[in-house]
Amino acid sequence: MDLMKEATRLVSLATVFVWLGWIGVAWALISGLLWWIDLAGKEAFDFIEAFALSAAAIAQPLFTAIVLAAIGHALRLFAISTVSKSE
Repeated sequence: MDLMKEATRLVSLATVFVWLGWIGVAWALISGLLWWIDLAGKEAFDFIEAFALSAAAIAQPLFTAIVLAAIGHALRLFAISTVSKSE
């Protein structure tokens, strides 16, 4: 039963990682879209240049958020598989 308690704690920590990761993904996509709209409205940039600049700016935060969410999902799967093998 002690293993089940530890798995439950791991799942709750992993859930925090998953939530933070997906909130970060949403934040990066929304901010990139708003920045793209703002840049596309300026005379100095055309539509494609504005997209390239905004995509380059959100690439690292988006990648980091996806990695964080993936770590959370992997931790949840690890906890589930550990408990299922122990029974």
